[in-house]
Amino acid sequence: MSPAAGSTSLVPAVPDAPGPRAAPAGRTPATGKEIPVRHRKHRIPQAHPRPRPRLLRARVLGAAAALCVPVVLAGGAAPAAASPPPSPPPGPPAAGGPGAAAPDGAVPPPGGAPSRPGAAAAPPALTTTTTGREDDGVLLTTPAPIGGDLAGAAIYDNSGDLVWWKEGPYMNLEPVTFRGEPSLSVFDNTDVGGEYLLLDSSYREIASYRVNGHFTDSHEFEISPDGSRVLLLGFSYVTRDLTEFGGKPDAQVIDAVIQEQDADTGEVLFEWSALDHIALTETQEPLTEATVDPVHANSLAYDADGDLLMSARHTSTVYKIDRETGDVRWRLGGAASDFAFADPAQRPSYQHDARRLPDGRLMLFDNGNRRDPQYSRGAVYELDEGAMTARLVEDVQTPEPIFAFFAGSARQTDNGNVLLDYGSTGRMVEFADGEPVFTGTFPEGTYSYRAIRADWKGTPAVPPRVEWRGPDTLAMSWNGATEVAAWRIETGASRRTLTEAGTVDRRGFVTTAEVAVPDDAGVVRVSAVDAAGKVLASRTLTPDGTG
Repeated sequence: MSPAAGSTSLVPAVPDAPGPRAAPAGRTPATGKEIPVRHRKHRIPQAHPRPRPRLLRARVLGAAAALCVPVVLAGGAAPAAASPPPSPPPGPPAAGGPGAAAPDGAVPPPGGAPSRPGAAAAPPALTTTTTGREDDGVLLTTPAPIGGDLAGAAIYDNSGDLVWWKEGPYMNLEPVTFRGEPSLSVFDNTDVGGEYLLLDSSYREIASYRVNGHFTDSHEFEISPDGSRVLLLGFSYVTRDLTEFGGKPDAQVIDAVIQEQDADTGEVLFEWSALDHIALTETQEPLTEATVDPVHANSLAYDADGDLLMSARHTSTVYKIDRETGDVRWRLGGAASDFAFADPAQRPSYQHDARRLPDGRLMLFDNGNRRDPQYSRGAVYELDEGAMTARLVEDVQTPEPIFAFFAGSARQTDNGNVLLDYGSTGRMVEFADGEPVFTGTFPEGTYSYRAIRADWKGTPAVPPRVEWRGPDTLAMSWNGATEVAAWRIETGASRRTLTEAGTVDRRGFVTTAEVAVPDDAGVVRVSAVDAAGKVLASRTLTPDGTG
């Protein structure tokens, strides 16, 4: 039998990348006045009440379609139906000049929305090496072109086979528990202002969150251990006189903002401003440009005692923040470190992904930008908060050093290994007892903000895709399904008279099979089955492909 005319590919693809985005409507020039942002323990007064987080069960993000980074996120308008953030000043920056996003930057330029050059049109290949000692969870990441825009959200297995792909602009795909159920969180920059989406195990959008009154930052989204609250990073532009630092009298200073919201209502329970708590003298960036990003928060997490841990790239510091008062309880690293280090080489530099381990130690991905020579590593610190000393107890790195100029993550896997994502290099390495046991590499020119292992079980809401690829050749795929072990093929004169024609093991994202279809057959049914032979979903078509 021959395939139907006009059949489409099962491999995820996207239409041509859109052209330059129009500047958001309703933008106003900066007033030139400083916008006060301060810690609050009560709900922030708003011109328009913030709606409850959107709870949607109809929008499906699982159909096969088609960081940090020196990439500029499009957008810059106020979050819908929320108090607007302060508007950046008019006028686009010169390429690579003042106002351009810093490496690892989720900050739009002060002038408006850029174009989307180099947006990924298809999921990039992930080349892997395995040893059998790697964790068996899938890999969650958001590969994107360096120097281009954000791209898709992707899940791969240890063989490098694609499991799920959704073309973006997305960043920071992570496993979370939402309302007691395994879910995914991902930053979506489709709408101006950006937001975090929550997806269920069928890849349906079930909630979304954005920072109220500020731009939403793509770097982090966290859910409290009890599930009642969510943490987000945001940012605002504040006009400051920086002449005392040799800067501009009307410099635009990017303020990092933390918001904790009620998970059910979106009510702001806590808001915190970096400019209110971190001195400009702590920055390792120059303060002489027209636009200055002195802090650049790039990770946020609940500490074991309920306080917050915030990593700031541009101060090379991890901050512990009191969630009741907003006070900085201590600084790890940087110019104002409260902890003493036995050796300056143990200090983090331009780090990412700072989190407390279950045993009380603190782990982060240390990019090492200001180290000489430059190299990146996974760093685990033992902190003595009585004596205020920090000791580097694990220095996880490859035999041949790798340097990630921007982006990166360090996470402990379920089996006790450590998975490092070397951000800008497009490489990830998993270590067991300090030895590399797994590598994953994207094509040159591709980076990944984070790479995270997850014991993820996905059953897409959309049915599998099945198509004829030639005479008597079927191709089958189910974007996002993790439990498919094989494909069962049945033929017959009608749906009531089907007999099994064969079963073929799943082989990668797309599986093909030769099928001998009897001349009197009018129906072909293809079923995805799990390891126990249970049918997960089926698709029926005709031998000529028109069904």
